[in-house]
Amino acid sequence: MARLYLYDDKRSIFHSILGFASAFLLVYGLLVLIIFTVYEVREKEAPVATVGDVVEFLIGYVAGLAVVVWIALGFYTPP
Repeated sequence: MARLYLYDDKRSIFHSILGFASAFLLVYGLLVLIIFTVYEVREKEAPVATVGDVVEFLIGYVAGLAVVVWIALGFYTPP
């Protein structure tokens, strides 16, 4: 069974930051996710490292969506 490597290099933090920032793009963030996934698949590295990079992106994306929802609920005032 292969081990999944998360945050194994300096670029890993960038993957999470990119995911976090793309969450604020809402619908276009999914486009960024697709482009990022295609880029990672085309990159010449081990498949386990590619999956790890995509998971790092998704961790940042989910954290960004949580912040977006928190901000949206903060601005909502019931009648």
